[in-house]
Amino acid sequence: NATMLVAPLSINSQREEAVDFTKPFMTRYISVLMRVPKSEQSYFEFLNPLHHNVWYCTFGAFMMVSVILYFLERFGIRQNKDYPTISFRESFWFVFGSLLQGNTDSSPSTLPGRILTSAWWFFALILISSYTANLAAFLTVKKINTPIKSVTDLASQTKIKYGTVKSSGIMFFFKNTNIEHFAKMWAQMSEVDPSSMVDSTDEGFKKVKDGNYAFFWDTTVNKYKTIEDCQFMEIGPHFDPKGFGIGVPPGAIYREDLSMAILKLSDTGMLHQLENKWWPSRSCPDLSKPSADETSELSIDSVAGVFFILLGGIALAGIVCGFEHFAKVVKKAAKTEKNVNGKNSEIKERESFL
Repeated sequence: NATMLVAPLSINSQREEAVDFTKPFMTRYISVLMRVPKSEQSYFEFLNPLHHNVWYCTFGAFMMVSVILYFLERFGIRQNKDYPTISFRESFWFVFGSLLQGNTDSSPSTLPGRILTSAWWFFALILISSYTANLAAFLTVKKINTPIKSVTDLASQTKIKYGTVKSSGIMFFFKNTNIEHFAKMWAQMSEVDPSSMVDSTDEGFKKVKDGNYAFFWDTTVNKYKTIEDCQFMEIGPHFDPKGFGIGVPPGAIYREDLSMAILKLSDTGMLHQLENKWWPSRSCPDLSKPSADETSELSIDSVAGVFFILLGGIALAGIVCGFEHFAKVVKKAAKTEKNVNGKNSEIKERESFL
């Protein structure tokens, strides 16, 4: 009974049986509209730059180096007798101070202890530099974890409800589809949780704002809502492409004139200009796509090299300490033998004199 119908009405077979449509003036897809999740805040954000395994290994290295340094200083040969001996407690304090680039009263006086200290200093330099660089990125980049990364993720969870408008073209798509995960979603919406279906788009948008709800609707409308309100975000990928057309009564003679007008607007770029006018670029961050600035914690694989260098320093210090100890024993034995030979010679001289 109407002359024409101008609305965001997608062309499908059921509607084509009732009315005639012009050439499509716009293409729409189906996407998911959700509420932007709140960013995670933590009082211990400073621990995030390093993986927990790296923290455990660093603490283990600190304990091991402190104990080994004490024994190296105790059994090694001191280069300067005036240096105070490092006690067991001072060994831990020296290693801890070196890690935080602080000064301590005592320092290693043996060659193995200094070799181990050099390896520990290099280890601390790389670890602290990596931690500082990653900490700056963690504090400047706002991390928001979206629970749903794609449309198919909805089918494999039950925490977030999802639905669309009753008796809409999108509802009939889910009802008639043969695609497995979409059919599974339809069973969830229609049978398991019918309350997830809404009577209007306004009701759907309200449920999205309330949280824990995903709304299937046209990408044109969803995209406009994300531009208009930064609390919304659109989840892809888009699916089920269909065209928007102007509806006219069956057999209307002016349908061809409307189709020609739409084609001319498309050829001159007017439709594209209108689309850019009403759907400008989104000023809010696009959380449906992974950010290039997103940072990740340093895993043990990323810093394993400095632990290997530290182990190499420990091994070299142990070898040098063993060599010094062996040289000391040999030197002591040679000195003892020399004293014995000297005493024997003196005894023989006395005997010959008598």
